[in-house]
Amino acid sequence: MSHPDQYRLLPRGPREGPFGLPRDDGDADAGFPLGRRVLITEDNWLVAGEWQAALEDAGYEVVGLASSAQEALEICSRETPDLILMDIRLLGDRDGVEAAKDARLLYDIPSVFVSAHDDAEVRQRAADARPLGWITKPVIASRIPDLLVQFARLLN
Repeated sequence: MSHPDQYRLLPRGPREGPFGLPRDDGDADAGFPLGRRVLITEDNWLVAGEWQAALEDAGYEVVGLASSAQEALEICSRETPDLILMDIRLLGDRDGVEAAKDARLLYDIPSVFVSAHDDAEVRQRAADARPLGWITKPVIASRIPDLLVQFARLLN
């Protein structure tokens, strides 16, 4: 027997989409101020799957899951996401800070860091990537779409 997820952002009525925004209002991306297409870069596949489900439930399109910097950049070159959810610690010899810097430099794709590593030294190293924000782990996956909208409001 399945139980409803009390944290999911569900439409409230037949004309409402994620976050209670109206559906078919003429601007399909109005509810996605940072963009609808997201790449998830996270080396824990269980966590990445939770983030993917939360984003897709909220109407985002997840264009790929990457567990290394190299894989993330390959997906960026093929899919050109609007945004990357980027963990700091990744598989391989390069970390999320380096991947975010390269994604910004090569493809002009911004990142939001989602990591337990957010001390001053890491944030200073990551400044060149010009991240849109930081989400500190642990995070409830269903909160991520709402946090992305909050980041967009702060940027505007």
